[in-house]
Amino acid sequence: MPEDDARNGLRVGGWIPPYSPGGGPAGPIRPTAHAYANSPRPRDSFTRLRGEGTMRPRLVLAAALCLACAATAAIAVVLDASRSTEPVAAEFTVPVVPGQPIPAFPAPLDSEDVPVSVQPSPSGTVPPVPSTERPAVPPKSSPAATRTTTRPPAATRPAPPPPVRLSVGSTVGLEAADRPGHRVRHRDFRGRLEAVSASSSAGERADSGFRVRTGLGDDDCASLESVNFPGYYLRHRNFEIRLDRNDGSALFRQDATFCQVSIRQGTALALRSTNYPRHYVVADGDRLKITETTAAGATAFTPRNAL
Repeated sequence: MPEDDARNGLRVGGWIPPYSPGGGPAGPIRPTAHAYANSPRPRDSFTRLRGEGTMRPRLVLAAALCLACAATAAIAVVLDASRSTEPVAAEFTVPVVPGQPIPAFPAPLDSEDVPVSVQPSPSGTVPPVPSTERPAVPPKSSPAATRTTTRPPAATRPAPPPPVRLSVGSTVGLEAADRPGHRVRHRDFRGRLEAVSASSSAGERADSGFRVRTGLGDDDCASLESVNFPGYYLRHRNFEIRLDRNDGSALFRQDATFCQVSIRQGTALALRSTNYPRHYVVADGDRLKITETTAAGATAFTPRNAL
């Protein structure tokens, strides 16, 4: 539509509102009354544009609130990270009093069921508890420790008697340990074990006496010489004990030598042949002979004084 007025006026969308009559160029611009002022209001064709103008400030306000919330959260995270870590739970100690039982603690509660907040102790230490411990008393010595023994010292105890032995140069009688009163004697030049006592005849007592000599066949052993037949010795011949004259032969010296073996804890002795080391003097009834046995199986003899 062509402009019919050259004045500078408002132009909206290429449309210039009509001016009221009588207005000059310098006068105020006044809109003229429309012909449809009293008629029904026509439909507004700019409703969409007005609605958009109303929502835009609201969107701006919501964006500003979101930015403010984000900034507040960021500041809170920074402050939380800068703070030092606080202790989760304070150390809690229970003083233990000697002589009293240790208090029992209740069973721990499930953290998911009951939330528990433990604050650290203001001072960090537990005040000391007055001690009720009694002063230590030295232990009493037991009666067994203080009791004096009545056993005499080892140095004053009587020593056990020495084992019986045949002493070289002595005159002895050999009594059977298991047959008291029975002694070794010679009769008819044979060795025998018979009862001989102080009431026996002089000949019988003399037949039971022997002088101990150094072993004719071994210096560590002994030989038994007859008291009433000097130069005659007990010897074994054909495994029998006999009384024979020393002929000076090596065989006689070996047959007439017997080694003493201590038995029965030294209270008796056994006679072992020197040239038959496994043979010992054994009483077979009233006869004496050598047989292969052990010292415990041999006849046990006890040296006695000659009658």
